[in-house]
Amino acid sequence: MDSSKYKSLFLQETYEHLSGIEKGLLTLEKTPGEEAIVDKLFRHYHSVKGLCAAMGYKTMKRLTHAQEDLLDGIRQTKSTVASQEMISVLLECLDVLKEMAQRIEEDRAIDIDIEPLIKRLNQSTGGLEKGAAQRAGYESPEKPLKPQPPSGAGLKLSSIMKVEGKVFDELLNLTGELLTVLSGLKALAAQSRAIELKEEVYSLGKTIEALRTNILTSRMLPFQDLTQNLPRIVRDISRKNGKQIELKIEGSEISLDRSILEKMGDPLVHIIRNAVDHGIEDPEERKKAGKPELGTIAVKAVGRKERVVIEVEDDGRGIDCERLRHKALSIGMPEESVRAMSDGEALMLICLPGLSLAGSITDVSGRGVGMDVVKDVVEGLGGSLAIESTPGTGTRIVMELPRTASILKVLLVSVAGEFFFIPVARVEKVLEVKKEAVSGKTIMYQERQIPLITLANALGLECASGERENSVVVVVHETNGQSGKEEALFGLGVDDVSDELDAYIRPLMPPLTKLWGVTGISILGDGRPVFLVDLSQVAEKTKGRY
Repeated sequence: MDSSKYKSLFLQETYEHLSGIEKGLLTLEKTPGEEAIVDKLFRHYHSVKGLCAAMGYKTMKRLTHAQEDLLDGIRQTKSTVASQEMISVLLECLDVLKEMAQRIEEDRAIDIDIEPLIKRLNQSTGGLEKGAAQRAGYESPEKPLKPQPPSGAGLKLSSIMKVEGKVFDELLNLTGELLTVLSGLKALAAQSRAIELKEEVYSLGKTIEALRTNILTSRMLPFQDLTQNLPRIVRDISRKNGKQIELKIEGSEISLDRSILEKMGDPLVHIIRNAVDHGIEDPEERKKAGKPELGTIAVKAVGRKERVVIEVEDDGRGIDCERLRHKALSIGMPEESVRAMSDGEALMLICLPGLSLAGSITDVSGRGVGMDVVKDVVEGLGGSLAIESTPGTGTRIVMELPRTASILKVLLVSVAGEFFFIPVARVEKVLEVKKEAVSGKTIMYQERQIPLITLANALGLECASGERENSVVVVVHETNGQSGKEEALFGLGVDDVSDELDAYIRPLMPPLTKLWGVTGISILGDGRPVFLVDLSQVAEKTKGRY
């Protein structure tokens, strides 16, 4: 096992237990007959031993185990004596444990000879009655040893700190405010002839960028933190449904912003529950279909530059697109648009509120809620959702998300006299083309026709008056570029492209949440609000869904 990525967590937990041990030993020295203190000390030693065993630190584990045995001997025999010699030796061992932890933190070898300490631990049991010591596995002391002075660890602070998540949230918010101020300073510097001002603004920008990077890095958590409880969830639901299911998880080491992981918890559970309840067949049905009785659900995370793709795939019965179409018609969708949908488009119908293919309502799923929530959460985070399914073979749900939240690299564009942001991660290219090159609702790009939509029309804005010789088109990825398919691109007509910025994107609050085509808001340096375009909704409009 590669334990390096868990080292920080190990050190954080170990230092806390070692601090508890030190307090406990000093208290036990004053009140040697306090059984509660002995019990608490034993739990601290036991926890440290387990942590060392999990990380493979054998020497540290052995020394901790020897101290744990000594405390257990006191507990088992109900001894009321903890001699000065015993406390002194335990404190010396504690200093050595601290030194070992320090060496681990500094990536140094734990080359400390612990045998003398082990021997002294055995010899320090003079306070226990002979029979009790033998039952605890200790030799009677041959010759009392004088207490040794502590190793002089001194006053040191660990470089590992436990900080509440809200502290990093506030730091990120303040960095966002700094970016807003910086935007205003850049505008002033652009109007000024003072070279010194321009240089200072540039230096400030570099410093804020470094601050932003460090804060975002400190907020990152491994995907494993989100998925560690999934095996239990799958186990409980599958047993309740009489199914046999194996859960496979890949990419646990991939890291995302803590706030994104928090918001993805419920959506991921929704998807897993649907896969268990509706996707995977019962053993007998699988056997008749020529499948192994053991079903499989695979959860996979893959990093792609500034994005992370999370896939959940099962080998179950798949989704019947025709049933979805019939269900959509039954809830009042226009027959013409439903019949015109491809299978891929029809699969997305399952994300409509109230649309469910479940034959019955259970306490697991089947109430027509879930996938609409999943879609809203994913797109609210600036991501995209795609569904692929083959009847009789299985279903794959793909969610592409940004690695970090709140602060995004964006392209500032002007549309009908207003400014809007487009995520840079979705931009393929910016084109300036002749008006005659624009043919109806398509445009030629790299020797193929791609859909074209004018952003002003999509947002219901009045197009700027006047004739322009050229048109500005931003070619964007319909699905964040995850599939690499040709149809994943479309053109977005804008009036002009201004600049590329780092913007602090705030979530929309009611009643702005009802606005179509935008998914967040930021403030320019001059105080003007700017909306972040929801490219997923705009892409839907190219297909006539809005």
